[in-house]
Amino acid sequence: MSRRAAGWTLAVALCLVVGGLAWWWQFGRGGGRAGRHAATAGAAGPASTELHAFELYFPAGSGLRAERRELPVSDQPKDRIRKVLEALLAGPATATAPTPATAGAPTPPAAAGAKPAAPARGATPQAPPAPAGAATAATAGGLVRPFPPEVKLGSVELSADGIAFVDLRWPDHEDPPESGSTEEIQRVYSVVDSLALNVPEVNRVVLLWNGTQRITFSGHLDTSRPLQPDRTLLAP
Repeated sequence: MSRRAAGWTLAVALCLVVGGLAWWWQFGRGGGRAGRHAATAGAAGPASTELHAFELYFPAGSGLRAERRELPVSDQPKDRIRKVLEALLAGPATATAPTPATAGAPTPPAAAGAKPAAPARGATPQAPPAPAGAATAATAGGLVRPFPPEVKLGSVELSADGIAFVDLRWPDHEDPPESGSTEEIQRVYSVVDSLALNVPEVNRVVLLWNGTQRITFSGHLDTSRPLQPDRTLLAP
């Protein structure tokens, strides 16, 4: 083979090698990286949700009563914990009386010079408004919101051994709302029972207030330890 022919052969071989490397860089390495990126993006997307029935336990009378609610949740335990608690704090759909936070709220003043409307003939005179704090008694067993509407859900964590850490928050309120022993038990266990009896991964609950675990919420119940559900509070 002449030197000229050998030179042409070498040039063609180099072109093929360079072209092959360019193709691999563009479609092989780059395409694989794009494929990995697409797979990662798909894995990081939002989990699918579906309606699932839960029993939310609200204060009623001297115990707790269930209200069945369908909520859109994923199969992730923390998502179910959050959805259950948000629905619980929002209050029952079948409430029959004002919550403790709104009971006894003042009636807006009448316009200047306005006279009170006369009752219709044969109508029964209305009873005076109940004093503040009498909402639970006024319901006669109806469902009430466990906490005032200003109380919101903060962070939610779930340990490997089934302890749910729930942070209830009320800005500018260092302490939880005051209550008697019965109301405190209802408030705390409405959260504990609603979680532990609806989310199988939860067996105990630790309640935090504004990010801090308290010895007690209102002075009657020990909340310094994880709490197990109490079925004795549930109405038949």
